[in-house]
Amino acid sequence: MMRRIQHRHIYLALGAWLCFALVLAACTGPAKTQESFAVGQTAEVDGWRITVHSFSLVEGDQWHQPADGHVFCTVELTLENASSRIRYVMAEKQVHLLDSANHALAIDREAGVMAARSRQWYPPQGEVGIGKALYGAASYEIPAYSEGLRWSFRGGLLPWSKIVVFVLGEIPAE
Repeated sequence: MMRRIQHRHIYLALGAWLCFALVLAACTGPAKTQESFAVGQTAEVDGWRITVHSFSLVEGDQWHQPADGHVFCTVELTLENASSRIRYVMAEKQVHLLDSANHALAIDREAGVMAARSRQWYPPQGEVGIGKALYGAASYEIPAYSEGLRWSFRGGLLPWSKIVVFVLGEIPAE
């Protein structure tokens, strides 16, 4: 009986430490990157090849307009599965626009509608077969005065997955 109780305490302690380690890993923030890439370059991370083709503004229409002092912008990209297994992309979890204060901005649906209408650019999403690629765009609504912009792609869905960063710079001229 005593041996069973000791084993149970050991398992509980190990479980508590495991939970603590997972929470700590999730709270430590995004993985640090060693290198930044420029628009037009191709980066590789965790079996993905990512190319950012352009960074541009997108006009609104009568139904979809950015808030006062904001603009719609889009990052045109290609994601290629360079691994030996089928991969999945969840754009809302894996791609972000970063401002100079390192605030991550998620994809904006309204900006995405405009990019899809005007240029036939859709967010890369879903299953990607071995050696296959997705072409599309990640679209955002950002303050018109934004500077020091960067775009990031996380190689996986977990918070500690490796990240690559592309330097976009300033908001492009209209």
